[in-house]
Amino acid sequence: MVGITNCLRVASLASRKAFAILAAIFLLLPTVFSHAAQDEHPSRATSSNNVILFIGDGMDEHQITMARNYLYGPDGAFAMEQMPVRSSVRVLALREDNPKQFRYVADSANTASTLATGLLTSKGRISTSAAKDADQKTILEAAQEKGYRTGLVSTASLTDATPAAFAAHASHRDCQSTKNMAAINPIQAKTQQCNRDLKKHGGPGSIAEQLATANIDVLLGGGLTFFNQPIEYQDNSRLNILEKAQSHGLRLVTTTNSLQSAVNTGQLLGLFANGHLPVEWRGENNRRAELITTDEQGKAIFPTPFSCEKNPSHKGTPTLANMTEHALQALSHNNDQGFFLMVEGASIDKQAHKRNPCGQIGELHAFDQAVTIGRQFAAQQPNTLIIVTADHGHAGQIVPLPESYQAASKAIQLAQYPTGYYAVLKTLSGELMAVNYATNSSPQGQWEMHTGTNVPAYMEGPGLDNVPILIDQRDINYLMRRHLKLP
Repeated sequence: MVGITNCLRVASLASRKAFAILAAIFLLLPTVFSHAAQDEHPSRATSSNNVILFIGDGMDEHQITMARNYLYGPDGAFAMEQMPVRSSVRVLALREDNPKQFRYVADSANTASTLATGLLTSKGRISTSAAKDADQKTILEAAQEKGYRTGLVSTASLTDATPAAFAAHASHRDCQSTKNMAAINPIQAKTQQCNRDLKKHGGPGSIAEQLATANIDVLLGGGLTFFNQPIEYQDNSRLNILEKAQSHGLRLVTTTNSLQSAVNTGQLLGLFANGHLPVEWRGENNRRAELITTDEQGKAIFPTPFSCEKNPSHKGTPTLANMTEHALQALSHNNDQGFFLMVEGASIDKQAHKRNPCGQIGELHAFDQAVTIGRQFAAQQPNTLIIVTADHGHAGQIVPLPESYQAASKAIQLAQYPTGYYAVLKTLSGELMAVNYATNSSPQGQWEMHTGTNVPAYMEGPGLDNVPILIDQRDINYLMRRHLKLP
């Protein structure tokens, strides 16, 4: 950590340009952040120190560029891209069987754990050390000890890897609820079996039960199924996990309307879906990327272009921006100490796994709207540090349109077309954009895989004068702890 600290203090910043916004394009999109200046936000700055960490799951440069091109064309920019400090972030994982060696493709569990703890670990682990399974203290836990309020917001189940890593400790991300704990997974290492974490074996219990009793002020997301299960046998109260959470002071809300009426009412548990929240967008007629076929002459048959549309299944679900706004209101109300809040746009990743470019684009747009809410809050609270980053890279890259492959086919008299799955999108500004997925074999490959690229970090707030251009995820944890004056 000494080397990291010195690096952050000594390295100089490169100059950065702000991007322009195409305001006209915003008129084409639904917006949920039109009342930032209303009275529900604090009207005066306080001396409290606040940290808002935004994590776009799977949000690397390819995914950002894809969404930006679709939404705003060649000259636009996201709200996060207008933040004044930017770094490129290395993503690292350790081997479970030999923690002295690295893996260069990570998962959400180990990367969220590093962002939460400042320590590296192996894939699948939730804030525990590789091989030895020792608990690693998180920034949320340290903030609570210093009297800060805390919150976790996600479009995934709250028991999913990223939110779990900030407030739970588990051998593996699959240890989400009571029903998961006794199962043996033959794919996982023996050191990562969930039964090791059973309370009867001296462990902390399931992730859901740990979250229910962690005294977090605001928990908003999905996962009702995981909380609505019995707790381990030795608890004499006979409560299920959800009832246990309520006995610890958490008020349960399950609808957008109940969330609206729950501002400043104490600790809050919002569970708005049985599992993950439905995504905001889909391809028209539910279209996704497709395998390219050939005709009788061997010529490639490219998929026809399609647009994105609102997902009717999302109707009635709180947006990520809406949940972020309510979390900020609750955490800042009558609070002179400050808070730590993590906000995750979880399904950028989940839609990339499914080769669903419209799902990715819609979730990245929703994530950036939440960033806008955070930036508006920070404009009124100058001691707020905002960091927007991703946990790892993912599948989905912009590739040439069919005409380029067709020209190449004609030139060499052999069919040329991309491997894997391919989609052509009709962007809002009228251009076509092709997207390709090819990290798993087709047609038998059932989902796309993570990639090992760097991810961006966009930052705004105090204490960022000497942030290097190249950092890793441990440095992000250091910046947050330094701002909150945590050990």
